[in-house]
Amino acid sequence: MKKFFEKYDLIKIAGILILLSVVLTWVIPNGYFSGKELVTEDLNRIGFTTFFQFSMLGVYYFTVLVTFLFVLGGFYQVLSKRAGYQKLVKNISEKLKRHAIPVVLVISFIFAVLGSFVNEYFPLLAFIPFVITILNRMKVDKVSAFVATFGGLLVGTIGSTYSSKVTGHLVTTLGVKYENLIVAQLVLFALAYILLAIFTVLWMKKQKSNKKFESYDKFEIEEQKESKKAPKTWIFAIGTVLFVLTVVLAYLPWATWNITWFADITEKVNEAAIGGETVIKYIFGDIIEFGKWDIFTVQFVMIFITLLIHWFGRVSLDEIIESYSEGFKKISNVVVVLLIVYVILEFSVMFPVLPAIINWFDGLISGFNSLLALGGAFITSIFTVEMQYNMSLVGTYYASMYADAHDAIAIIFQSAFGFASFFVPSSAILMLGLSYLNIPYKDWMKFIWKFLLAMLVVIIAVVLIVA
Repeated sequence: MKKFFEKYDLIKIAGILILLSVVLTWVIPNGYFSGKELVTEDLNRIGFTTFFQFSMLGVYYFTVLVTFLFVLGGFYQVLSKRAGYQKLVKNISEKLKRHAIPVVLVISFIFAVLGSFVNEYFPLLAFIPFVITILNRMKVDKVSAFVATFGGLLVGTIGSTYSSKVTGHLVTTLGVKYENLIVAQLVLFALAYILLAIFTVLWMKKQKSNKKFESYDKFEIEEQKESKKAPKTWIFAIGTVLFVLTVVLAYLPWATWNITWFADITEKVNEAAIGGETVIKYIFGDIIEFGKWDIFTVQFVMIFITLLIHWFGRVSLDEIIESYSEGFKKISNVVVVLLIVYVILEFSVMFPVLPAIINWFDGLISGFNSLLALGGAFITSIFTVEMQYNMSLVGTYYASMYADAHDAIAIIFQSAFGFASFFVPSSAILMLGLSYLNIPYKDWMKFIWKFLLAMLVVIIAVVLIVA
């Protein structure tokens, strides 16, 4: 058992938080907020049978994330065996190899900006294996590769601006306006990015003296000769650009920005008629407009590209199926970690002890206190994976209790949630990234602790100013 937890330390860390969630249900009654008032119920303890029942229920609720990761694994396993894709990755990595630090910083900034804007950040993971393969061939260490990809998404979380995954829930629950939050959000974004960049540059310069390089790419390419009949490198280059543009455009919040181009075009396509019949709609069904895609839709795109490789790349269906099977196996440990993270959320939502904790914590001082609210938001963030659950559990209480401080509360919750996302075991992006790159949790904490201290000072300063 000891060797198991040494090998799978992320399971141990997340398991400790699951155990704490279970213990809390034995001593704190379930409850919910009705406006300003806490409505408590009897103790609803998580027993042995209940534990496994609700753990499996979590698999049912979050199946879309599981299928997304499996499709992602199969998709990149197919690509890793294509000579044109291999040459594309090789050419890019060789051209960038001497510029590792600026490459890491630029990639991190791009992911941060996208994470700050998009309606759903999980589809952005569709680009990460491609980027990781390039960074691995450049011999960038795994921690820096994490910062460039998953770390950028974490910066986008703490500095969210228009993302419905974070800011959208704050706007809906607290009744605030995007424009009232944007200045504080941009400050959080800029300072989080700059601080992380500084510590990353110092780390990478230190790593130059370490001549041992450990490969971390799950889909490391196995170079093959390029067949005359196989798709050329330029086709994969164009395909990659189109794939990135499609996914980015599909998940940006066009409706929030009052941009209706894609909605208008999609409506015309769906309603296009031949002889009075909407033939396109009959054949393809309702085409979903950019800005309203869900996680299933990006999976369809990856599967469709796989079929194109099968049809036009002269790749047998047997090889496609075999590659997908291999990809499933390579990504399976990431899936397990993801499901364990969401068990934490499952217990927090189905056995809500957090309202009672927050009610007690917030009552330590009468009246609104921004730092106390920050502490309450952080406690809630420890046990929740997404902002919507922060808001559903305690957001309505803060909205009712402190009606004159909604803008400040929004920034407080965003700051606390984003800050926690960098290190708590309930952070889906963090745990997915560490698992994908096989980074032990303690190694990540050795790197990130200085950033956390500096960021905590920034958050406290921002909160005191906006409050």
